[in-house]
Amino acid sequence: MADVRLERASKSFAAVEVLRDIDLQIDDGEFVVFVGPSGCGKSTLLRVIAGLENLSDGEVLIGGRVVNDVAPADRGIAMVFQSYALYPHMSVRENLAFALKLQRLAQTEIDALVGSAAATLDITHLLDRKPKQLSGGQRQRVAIGRAIVRKPKVFLFDEPLSNLDAALRVRMRYEFANLHKSLGTTMIYVTHDQVEAMTLADRIVVLSGGRIEQIGTPHELYEHPDTVFVAGFIGSPKMNLLPATLMSSAASGAVVQIASGATIRTSIDAACLAPGTAVTLGIRPEHFTIGGSVNRLETVVRFVESLGSAHYGYLDLPGFDEQLTCALPERMPVGTTIAVNLPPDHLYLFDAAGSAVSRPRN
Repeated sequence: MADVRLERASKSFAAVEVLRDIDLQIDDGEFVVFVGPSGCGKSTLLRVIAGLENLSDGEVLIGGRVVNDVAPADRGIAMVFQSYALYPHMSVRENLAFALKLQRLAQTEIDALVGSAAATLDITHLLDRKPKQLSGGQRQRVAIGRAIVRKPKVFLFDEPLSNLDAALRVRMRYEFANLHKSLGTTMIYVTHDQVEAMTLADRIVVLSGGRIEQIGTPHELYEHPDTVFVAGFIGSPKMNLLPATLMSSAASGAVVQIASGATIRTSIDAACLAPGTAVTLGIRPEHFTIGGSVNRLETVVRFVESLGSAHYGYLDLPGFDEQLTCALPERMPVGTTIAVNLPPDHLYLFDAAGSAVSRPRN
């Protein structure tokens, strides 16, 4: 096993900067997930660690060794791609053993490694089948098994569940978590699916425009986003972000006015900002309360998304381009007029540059 470190890592394709001054420490045995929108650089960053792309500037270190000029095969890593890339004419056993045979290992050692990987992934009963005889989840296990038999210091996963259906993705997330627990190896995982990130990661690296926006545990990113981007990206449904103007700030908290003209009291200290400053007010859908008189907004339900035990209402708000998303206690008819409240202790405030003014006291 080994830690992974990037220092001032930058990557450009001609005049296009894809990665910009990335500084990142991934500890030995950690499960770290890279997330971000398409084009943010997360897959390129993984390929840089793997040695499939060369850095334009900076260094990559694996186990304390600079590997910029080290071939991928000699970095002590194993990579699992979105496509399974199995050899269709080979059995599962032969697919697992192929890389080991290239290393000219003894057959007894190959058999032992293949048997151990198969047992770990519960595919022992599939060893004599061809890939076309396997389900998508079984093929992905075989692809992971090819990585396991090499006993790498670091596992790299590039959106490995993207080709699976929703139910199988849930099952495979559970299996990835168990795999990390049983192997204890450093794992770096790229995904656009934040549910995978929140479920699997010890820490999440949020990328935007080739830069790191924030690094933290799933809880830290959800409860304490450092920027508007992270606040809007982490969470499903996403946080409501309302343009506002700072009216005043006192020890008891800041007061802002939103576009509808409503005045909203928060428990956030915004003494660093001058009255009249443009800010962004944030509230997560589950933090609204229905009824009451504190920070009360009258609104109309325009659409309801029901997810079995959870219901989300999409609500009109004058002066707001998007609709508010609010967790409802029950399914409500479209057109229902309701009053929602914004609890002061569950509000977020971001300055004009998009940085968190301070963390709410929840």
